[in-house]
Amino acid sequence: MKATYLLFTLFCILKTSAETSYKLSEAVQKKLVHINMSGAKPDTSFHGASSSHHGPCMAMELSNASNENLNLNLEYGYRLVPDDSSLQTMIVTQTLIVKLTSKQKKNYHIYAMCTEAHDGAPSADAKFVLRNRATGNLLGLTELLNRKKYQTDAAQNAVWCFTNDYALSSIYSEDTVMMYDLRRFVAKAKGILETQIYEAASGESYSPPQRTITTRTVYSGSLSYSFSRTSKILVALFDEDNHMKKVYVNETQHEGEYAYNYQIGSDEMDSKKHYLRMFRDGKLQEEISIIPNP
Repeated sequence: MKATYLLFTLFCILKTSAETSYKLSEAVQKKLVHINMSGAKPDTSFHGASSSHHGPCMAMELSNASNENLNLNLEYGYRLVPDDSSLQTMIVTQTLIVKLTSKQKKNYHIYAMCTEAHDGAPSADAKFVLRNRATGNLLGLTELLNRKKYQTDAAQNAVWCFTNDYALSSIYSEDTVMMYDLRRFVAKAKGILETQIYEAASGESYSPPQRTITTRTVYSGSLSYSFSRTSKILVALFDEDNHMKKVYVNETQHEGEYAYNYQIGSDEMDSKKHYLRMFRDGKLQEEISIIPNP
């Protein structure tokens, strides 16, 4: 009887101390954690080069909603997408390992870089959500940044070489080992001649391409709809020539009431009238006209 009690006690101790490992994206999907992401306030403990759009520039509040102790892994290459489409979509450039005990809440800085050079930088009051992981050359570049701990302006420009077609010469640094590492990766991925890797590398200062600042109007509103049976729902943006430009919702939804909050920038509209349309099982059910300012 005593041996049985000891075995039971040992089992309880082991069960209590056991930890379960997940990718953060999996833990979010399983609703094991609650996550809030935003731009970060400056990290005073970080002494490297950083800015509002690279380095430890993103903040995450993570709460363990489960009764388990969790080991979580936010890997390089995951995209962080803002609620406000005028802000930059960010990409994680350094893997973060997180340990949370049951019901514990912690705050973290995330190393990330911008993938949209001409959009606004993340701020502390801007909200972001964890989305899919990059693929191909962009994922390969973030693997290099993670492995070599390249978290610099030159590394940011290497990202923009893929996402915004920056020139290879934009990757410039007095740290020539890092500069050539980054240039070689980008040149190989984009089929650029090897001779160009060593151009503009004699120590002269480099000025990155100037960003054009334009006035941008954001049109926002809400499309509400409801139905009494499970249906295939499509919510998409069309221009006045009936061309589908963007799909926002394309999924099977259960009966109930729904509201889709949209934001569309004037730079997406080309001065044309647009329509936000909801189709249920292939039939048009709701439509909102979006008319640009003259």
